[in-house]
Amino acid sequence: MKKLLIIPLITFSSCVFAQKIDKLFDEQKFEEITALEKESPSFTGEELYKLGFAFFRQENDDKAIEYYDKALKKGFENPILFFQKGLSQMYQKKYDEALKNINIGLESAPVAEFYYEKIRIYTIKGDIVNQEKTFLEALQKSEKKDEWYTKIVLFAGNFYYVEKKDFAKSEKIYKDAIDSLPKQYELYTKLIKSLNAQNKFSEANSYFEKMRILYEKKELPEDEMKFKNLNVEQFNWKNQVVNVYKYFEKPKDMLQPLYVLYLNNEKGDKIERKFKIEKTLQVEKTDPEFVICEESEDGHRTYPIGFKNDSFTLESLRNEIKEILDNKYK
Repeated sequence: MKKLLIIPLITFSSCVFAQKIDKLFDEQKFEEITALEKESPSFTGEELYKLGFAFFRQENDDKAIEYYDKALKKGFENPILFFQKGLSQMYQKKYDEALKNINIGLESAPVAEFYYEKIRIYTIKGDIVNQEKTFLEALQKSEKKDEWYTKIVLFAGNFYYVEKKDFAKSEKIYKDAIDSLPKQYELYTKLIKSLNAQNKFSEANSYFEKMRILYEKKELPEDEMKFKNLNVEQFNWKNQVVNVYKYFEKPKDMLQPLYVLYLNNEKGDKIERKFKIEKTLQVEKTDPEFVICEESEDGHRTYPIGFKNDSFTLESLRNEIKEILDNKYK
């Protein structure tokens, strides 16, 4: 009679134990899971995977891989396991092994996060060719729904914008993504920059006006709401980058800015000069409504450059700023 009771008792005990691990995993109590390591010989493949993941979260990649391999031996061949094993190998700088396992995961689960980490490995390796191949495949195959897909879009768009200077391709990537993710507002900012880089000012402005409406509804991210402007343009002067920001609120009073521009140093880690396009006093109707000013530690300087109204293009603004930087105006 005692023998007959053993099997259901073990089954019940295993069930309770599995429920405990599941609960700890769901609650992200990874230290408590790793404390159960001595019980691991009785774990199922999935439980061994969760133990490995718990070690990963405690930055112990050796232990993580050990239990991922044990989970595989017990038949738990879930794509997430291969991905997580590859991720641990990436942190161990075993990039070729990492790519092999991430690719196994991608064969049955073309998940955006998997692709993103694969792109990261190629970035670390400096392999631009495979970077491009991977993000193009990811844009085609992965689901267009989460933050990882958005990260891939931003990476791809920036690749063509900065590395290739292929602004039209960058534009297409952002537009395709916006169709699927209309509330990922960072994509609009990048699209506006891509359009302005091609001198498609009217179309870029139509997207800016959409962002202005969202600003008025207080629906934009915290930074845009706080600073009240949007990065709409980026251009080069010699070996330095100038970033152009346009304000959502149209200037009504003197000294209120329409644009603010920042010249970064050559390293790109410090602002070297700051310019504003400010509303000025119009004595006559023919007088300019906006002028270019520079703010520095020495004070506020106004240049003899004016714009009749706010309809001037970013191309004309670029040219004027470059002339200032070239010391045309003493």
